[in-house]
Amino acid sequence: MRNFKLKRRGGLTAFFAVLAVFLFTVCMFIGVFWWNGRDRAHLSFTQKYYFLVRDCESATAAAVAGQVYLSGGSGLQIKTGGEYAVVVSCYFREETARSVQEGMTEKGVETRVLALEPEDLYLYGKSAAEELRVISNAETADSCARLLYDTANGLERTEISQTAARAAVRGVQNSLKGLRTENGEGIYARWNVVLKEAERKCAECADGILFAKDVRYILSLLCFSVVNLNAYFS
Repeated sequence: MRNFKLKRRGGLTAFFAVLAVFLFTVCMFIGVFWWNGRDRAHLSFTQKYYFLVRDCESATAAAVAGQVYLSGGSGLQIKTGGEYAVVVSCYFREETARSVQEGMTEKGVETRVLALEPEDLYLYGKSAAEELRVISNAETADSCARLLYDTANGLERTEISQTAARAAVRGVQNSLKGLRTENGEGIYARWNVVLKEAERKCAECADGILFAKDVRYILSLLCFSVVNLNAYFS
């Protein structure tokens, strides 16, 4: 009988020990999730863009991009909502995009105006502290895109010189490089890849004769990247 009581006590002790460990583990996980989730930042963006695009299939995207580029468009290939398209250019006002679309329709070129804007973004835990910097990144990219928009139009209308256009493109390159450098890694890793690609295109274009279509490519790339901020920071 005594041995039975000892075994019973030992069993109960082991049971409560296991239960205590289990409860501690559960509490620890709850604490970790609470700690990481106690800070949350809700980011809303004001940017909205109007992409003039030519629809295409995945298999024909490269060919359509070549046609668009040769005709003076950006030639940037994009995919949105599961559909492929090639960007002719990007605009900041719907009226402007519609006007250009009408001109292309008269020439027998079918296009579509695609209105896009970045979705709200949520940052949690330590990332929530980056709220203002992420918004600043979006605003800087937008400002660079607007400068490139004016530069592309100036080149097309021969209102600015090659020297002035190169200075504008190099200015954008330096701004993006400075932004990327200050961002560091962490949550900016994927976004920085986009900035670096835009920098590379700026450097490549500014080294030779600068064409409006090349400037439009970088402009479209930056605007489409801002639209997809959620994919880079989520």
